Amino acid sequence: MIKQSSFLWLLLFEAKILWRGSILVRTHKYVIGPIIIVALMFQTTGLILAWSIIKHPISHDEMLMAANLNLFFFATLMLTRALTAAIDVLYSRGDVDFLLASPMPPGRVLAVRMIGVAASVAAPWVLLGGVLANALIVFKQFWAFAIYPMLFATGMVAAAIAFAMVVVMVGAIGPATARRAGHTLALFVGVFIFALGQAPRFMPPATMYRVWTSFMPGPNDHGIQWLFGRGLLGEPVSLLASLLLAVATFTIVWATLDKKFATGAITAAAYRPPGAAQRQTGSFRPKPGQAIFMKNLRLLMRFPGVVSQTVYRSLTLVPVIMILAGAKFHMGGSIYVVVPLLVFLAGQLGLFFVSVMVGSDDSPELAASAPVSPLLLKRASLGAAAYATIIIMALPVLGTALRAGPLLPVLSVGMAGVMISNILLGYRFPIPLIRANFGKPSTGTMLGLVLGVATSSIWSLAAWLLVAPHPLAWLLGH
Repeated sequence: MIKQSSFLWLLLFEAKILWRGSILVRTHKYVIGPIIIVALMFQTTGLILAWSIIKHPISHDEMLMAANLNLFFFATLMLTRALTAAIDVLYSRGDVDFLLASPMPPGRVLAVRMIGVAASVAAPWVLLGGVLANALIVFKQFWAFAIYPMLFATGMVAAAIAFAMVVVMVGAIGPATARRAGHTLALFVGVFIFALGQAPRFMPPATMYRVWTSFMPGPNDHGIQWLFGRGLLGEPVSLLASLLLAVATFTIVWATLDKKFATGAITAAAYRPPGAAQRQTGSFRPKPGQAIFMKNLRLLMRFPGVVSQTVYRSLTLVPVIMILAGAKFHMGGSIYVVVPLLVFLAGQLGLFFVSVMVGSDDSPELAASAPVSPLLLKRASLGAAAYATIIIMALPVLGTALRAGPLLPVLSVGMAGVMISNILLGYRFPIPLIRANFGKPSTGTMLGLVLGVATSSIWSLAAWLLVAPHPLAWLLGH
C-alpha cells in the first residue's frame, strides 16, 4: 500500500496526468490498429538500417562523431519540448498552488514534476531510438542496449536545464513573459535545426564534408565532450560516467531551485494579465454570421502557442523562400518544387486552424441553441479557418506570382482544393490538439491527422504532376 502524499504516490498521479494528456489518449480507440501497423513499419525500417550498418562498417571515430551529433540533436529537441512542458506544469496546469498548500514539501513536488517532464520529453526519442536498438540487437550488436539509458539520461539533463531557465525567468520577468520567451526560444531552436538539416541541399558537398569532419575526434581524443557519445556506443566506463553526470546535474538543479520553485509557482498562481478588463470590453457584430466568424478567430488567437505551432507547420516555407530568392539547390531542387510545398502547407494549416476552433469551443451547445441555422455555424467556422490560412499563404503566393507567374493557376487551384478538403475534414475529424476537460468528450482523433496528411499529399502530388516538365524523373533516376 503506497502511503498518501509520499514521493511514489505523487509520482504515480503525475504519470496519470501525463498519460491523460498524451496524444494516444486524446484520440479514439479505433486508431490503435493503424498505430501498431506504423510501429511494425518503423521496426522493419530499423532492421533494414541495422543490416546496412552491419554490412558497411565505419571507423570508430566516425561512429563516435555520428553518436555525438545525434545526441546533440536529440538534446536540443528535448530541450525545446522541455521548456514548454516546464512552463505548462508550473504556469498552465493550475494545481501547483494547491500542492504547495498541502503538508508536502515543495522539493518533493518539484522533483516529481522534473521527473515527469524528463520522461515525457525522452519517451518519443527512446521509442524511436529503440527501434534501431532492437534491430541492432537482433544482429548481435549488444552495445545498442546503451541507447535506452543514454536517451533517458539526455532527457534528464534537458529537463533540468529547462526547469532552471523557466523558474529563473518566472521570478525575473513574470509568468506570462516567461511563457512567451520559452515558446520563442523553443521556436528558434526548432527553426535552427530544420535549417541545419536543409544545409546539404544548398551547400556544396565538399563544404559539407569539411563541416562534418571538423566534428570528428582524433585517435587519442578522450575529452569530456565525447563522453556521452562514447556512452551511447556502449563503452562501459563512459556509459556509467554519463549516467552519473546526468543524475548529478538533475540533482543539483533540483536542490538549487527548491525555494525558487515555490516562489515562482505562487507568483504564477496569483498572476493576472494586465489590462484584461480593457481587452474584454468589445461589441458584438451586427449579424450572427459575423459574430460567429469573429468568435472563431478569437478562439484561434487565444490558443496557447498558436504562433509557434503555426511557424512549426510552416517550416516548408524555408526552402520555398530560398528557391524564390534564386538559391541554387542540390538534390533536384527547382522552381517547380514550390507548388507542391505550398499546396501541402495550405492543407496542413487549414486542418490545424479548424481543429483549434473546434477543440477550443467549450460551449458548442450554447451556439446550437441560438436562433440561427446549424449550417451558418458550420460555414462561419470553415470560413474563419480558410481566412486564417489565406492570410498566412498570401505572401508566398505573391512571391510565386512575381517569380514564376505561369505556375500561379495550378498553385491557386491546388491550394483551394486542398484547403477546402482539409477544412471540411478537420471540422468532422479534428486533430488531437487539446486535452478534454473532465466531463467533456474528446474532440481530437489521430484518424483526422492521418487523413489530413494523406489528403495534402495527394493534392501536392497532383500539383507536382501538372507543373513539373519531368515529374517522375527522380523516380526513374534521370
